[in-house]
Amino acid sequence: MDSGPSRRLSRTQLALSSAACWWWGSGDSLAYRGVMAPWSIGLGGRDTLVGTWSGSLRAQQGAEYGLYLDLAYWERNSSSRRGRRGSRPNLKGRAVLCTPVGERFDYAVTGAAGRSGDIKQLWLEYGDPKLSALNFRLSGAWRPGALALTVPRHNPFLPDGRFVFPRTVSSADPDDYFAPATLTARDRATFAAICQRVRR
Repeated sequence: MDSGPSRRLSRTQLALSSAACWWWGSGDSLAYRGVMAPWSIGLGGRDTLVGTWSGSLRAQQGAEYGLYLDLAYWERNSSSRRGRRGSRPNLKGRAVLCTPVGERFDYAVTGAAGRSGDIKQLWLEYGDPKLSALNFRLSGAWRPGALALTVPRHNPFLPDGRFVFPRTVSSADPDDYFAPATLTARDRATFAAICQRVRR
């Protein structure tokens, strides 16, 4: 019995299957992103997690700050280092925070978001390692049109909005952590308006 054609067909199928697995596993295909990070693809005008976000953060004692985020999808691969909470990063970008006293701080951003848009971590890192007290971590969730964020019990600023380093903290000081916030604006102009409004 001549099994040549059957063998050739099997080899072709095997080659196609291998190519498909490589393409899928490479992490840079649109199909992969569509399944693993649908929030990164804005087909048909659909809203996405990536892009710009603007809004405000309010501290417990009343000081208000402007926050601007510019997020992009970051390809995940087997060599990516896991983040601070065990998730490989798939977000990167930059952020700017403005304070009530007119200061602005620029951050590099890395983060990890789940398939549904839940944000496991969003790490804001200030450029000068000597001022690492300015760094802080966000978590939250994205839904079309809104980015809900939580800052886990950390505020590097004084109640009047100034940043002082080193800062002396007493257990007798009243809580001044950032309250949960929701960002809805998708433009830099809104951020500029917030910074002007919150300045004392």
